[in-house]
Amino acid sequence: MLTEHVNPLIGVNRPANCLPGPCLPLGLVRLSPDTLDIQWGTHGYRSDRPIRHFSHTHVSGTGGGGRYGNIGVMPFIGLPRFELDAATPRDETAAAGYYAVTLAESGIRVELTATPRTGIHRYRFPAGAEANLLIDAGCAIQIENHTPGESTGASIGGFVEWVGDRELVGRGDYRGGWGHDFPYSVFFCARFDRPAARRLVADAAGPRTGTCACGVRSRAVAGFGAAGEVNVQVGISFVSLAKARASLDREAAGRGFEPLRHAAEAVWERALSRLAVEGGNGTQRTLFYTLLARLLTMPTDLGVDDEFGLWHSGVRHFTDVYCLWDSVRNANSLIGLFDPELEVALLNGLLDVADHVGWIPDAWIAGHSAMIQGGSSADILLCEAAAKGFRGINYERALRQMRKNNEVESPDPRLYGRYLADYRDLGYLSTRVRGCVSRHLEYAYQDWCIGSLAARLGETEVAARYREGSRKVWNLWRPDKQAFCPRHPDGQWVEPFDPALCASPSWTDPYFYEGSSRQWSWNVQHDFAGLVERLGGPEGFAGRLDAFFEAGQYHSKETMLHVPWLYHYAGRPERSAERVRWALERFFKADRDGLSDNEDMGCQSAFYLCGSLGLYPIMGQDLYLLGPPAFPRATVALGTGGAALEISAPGADKPGRFITAARLNGRPLDRAWLRHAEIAGGARLDLDLGDAPASWGRLPPPSPASLPTGDPGMTPSAHGGSRGGVS
Repeated sequence: MLTEHVNPLIGVNRPANCLPGPCLPLGLVRLSPDTLDIQWGTHGYRSDRPIRHFSHTHVSGTGGGGRYGNIGVMPFIGLPRFELDAATPRDETAAAGYYAVTLAESGIRVELTATPRTGIHRYRFPAGAEANLLIDAGCAIQIENHTPGESTGASIGGFVEWVGDRELVGRGDYRGGWGHDFPYSVFFCARFDRPAARRLVADAAGPRTGTCACGVRSRAVAGFGAAGEVNVQVGISFVSLAKARASLDREAAGRGFEPLRHAAEAVWERALSRLAVEGGNGTQRTLFYTLLARLLTMPTDLGVDDEFGLWHSGVRHFTDVYCLWDSVRNANSLIGLFDPELEVALLNGLLDVADHVGWIPDAWIAGHSAMIQGGSSADILLCEAAAKGFRGINYERALRQMRKNNEVESPDPRLYGRYLADYRDLGYLSTRVRGCVSRHLEYAYQDWCIGSLAARLGETEVAARYREGSRKVWNLWRPDKQAFCPRHPDGQWVEPFDPALCASPSWTDPYFYEGSSRQWSWNVQHDFAGLVERLGGPEGFAGRLDAFFEAGQYHSKETMLHVPWLYHYAGRPERSAERVRWALERFFKADRDGLSDNEDMGCQSAFYLCGSLGLYPIMGQDLYLLGPPAFPRATVALGTGGAALEISAPGADKPGRFITAARLNGRPLDRAWLRHAEIAGGARLDLDLGDAPASWGRLPPPSPASLPTGDPGMTPSAHGGSRGGVS
């Protein structure tokens, strides 16, 4: 079974911040341990800290301030009480859809599993001990040096109420966390498998009489005597108590822990089977399937007019889009390959949000747009979807929303739209805007994406205008520095300026977000050919890449993940192969500290997955770069229609392999890149590998800005065979 290769404890520590507890693909409930304050990381967990409780709402793999960690449950023994000491974890283990730990001080064994909207708990208490559960409707993840209620979560209200001796209902109200501090609520219905002999309630002021407590930090205690074992199922909803109870009834009622655990495992088995690999070593397979599970952890699927409470429009919605700025780099492209229906649904949900709130969000969390770190990454994804021929999206409607980002002043560019004035009037973002240069690079590429979609829709004037506008990217190129650099509003360059340096921490740099100029200057996705030319042609470009890596400037960071593949644009795919292989081995380990940066909604996972498949996407385009895979055989399901991409590369699991020849559907392929249309209907890619570099694949991939005016640069028939394609 593929689930045997999943280890959810990989990457749980900083900086990856991956979730150790159980969830299902895109599940609303992500049930996991929260460790003692003060943590580092939005998921609320550190291996070296004692456990406070097990809560139902989490993000996984993100950075920034705390978010969620709501509706906590903690078992304890002895007299009922509302304040508990954190417990030392022992014998912690996890599998796909399952987590278990022993609380050392009490000896309680904890087991957790999940359905899409229900947390499933089993607690085994020492023989003869008084068994109790504390249910906390006011808990939220706390992060060091962050302010509760602002950049990390805080309880601002709620209630708990006993409904008989087997059911507790309630609501937690919160605000704060990464991206925005707008309030949100979480409703729950907890059902126990035995009657509670003691039923107590409290709020921030202390214990209350009766069966209900209201306000900040509302909590309840259930006492079960010497029960030995207690099972509790907790339905969760972002909308209402009725939906929390309905989810519990639909997904879990009448079913025991073991059947639900096995059902969760079966769901993961089906999800993982979309990418089937053979060969490789145990570590490679463990990383591959663990990271595939990470890729499918977020965002949260809210269904159609179900768990989305802001309006009903017949559209499938998602939350915890956290955020496109990360996933756009590769994760959305990979999902679009093996599950295009999901990618279409996500984009339609974002367009529906835009129709109702006015702007396409770059991050959408708890019913609100959240902080934009660059531009509108949805522009890139919508362009890519059209280029790949994804059906079911109204691209005319999409183009209108995309153009709005460039043509309409945003009332709050922190949350949507752009910092438009300087970009429009000066032709570049000046030092008046924080992160000016990195934003400028992203705006220019998004302009190219707008123009590309316009060309595809036959809007030639719009296409030409935006194509020309995308050339603004070079207005911040400084030839003497061989890098993109900041300029003041009067046009003068910032002096002194060292492209290799950035402020620490990097997100406070006034010119670049989370990186230096040297690191960001490889982000000219629509005009890599122009970058090659400015860096001395193919030989000079490859040399600058070598110097970049040898100086230690590459990190496994969102905005640099594509850089090991850029040797393709110098006609040197064998150098890409070496750098990608190095990056996979250097930055990914099968242990708790196994990722070197935030996992960030699948972008780190997708880098590993795509590198292992030897098929790397260029965001916003229909282009895949080819490299030697890590597995001798792989099969990628292409949606739900039964088509598949088969990749055969005998000997791929031997070290130091290079592609020496390739065939697509039995015909020779002499280029190291593919168009989406060449494989979307099903294809077989055969790769011959050798121990030494060969002359295969030297023709650089097409660079869209260098194609003829009016050509969106994504037409397989025009740029497949005629540019060194299948012959």
